[in-house]
Amino acid sequence: MQETQAIRAYPFWLAWANRPRRAIGWALAVSLCVVGATLALEGTASLGWRAVTRHTAQVAFPLFLVAFLASSIARLWPGPLTRALLARRRAVGLAFATAQLVHGLAIVIFASFEPSTFEIDVAFVGGALGFVFVVAMAATSNDAAVRRLGPKAWRALHTSGQITLFVIYVVTYAGRVAENPRYAPGILILVAALGIRMAAAARRP
Repeated sequence: MQETQAIRAYPFWLAWANRPRRAIGWALAVSLCVVGATLALEGTASLGWRAVTRHTAQVAFPLFLVAFLASSIARLWPGPLTRALLARRRAVGLAFATAQLVHGLAIVIFASFEPSTFEIDVAFVGGALGFVFVVAMAATSNDAAVRRLGPKAWRALHTSGQITLFVIYVVTYAGRVAENPRYAPGILILVAALGIRMAAAARRP
């Protein structure tokens, strides 16, 4: 989730992430549209909010993958497009944090219908840890935080957060695949993402 200077408008399909504030605005708008559409279709009771938690998570997931893989893709396939993506990594990371926090708010509202959602167990602790990292990474996704923490500590925080969130996604999708095979593509995508990260790490001098 690191920013580079002088981001251009090209390519047009990444223009929404040209600046962090713009990316946050787009992520918030899309997430709220998903919330509204889901409640309109599913109702505002327990089942509706359960669907909202699922759909807002689906909005956040691809944004996480882009932030997680941006530097690896740029290393493996250097070129104008991958450099443009890497230049927007911080903005994409903040967009992910925005979508994820909307997802978290949806969970809180759903818990008002289903109090067992907040029972203290492994899933709850893991999810809570993930949200702590999301907030910490979002709060430090600026140049001032890099200077205060120092590059080494900043990098350690963001790397630890990314790995923790990746593991949470793997565990979540693995649990769902055990119940419903239609979640299998999520696991396959995560395995592919891990392969890309490992291949990029192997190329690091």
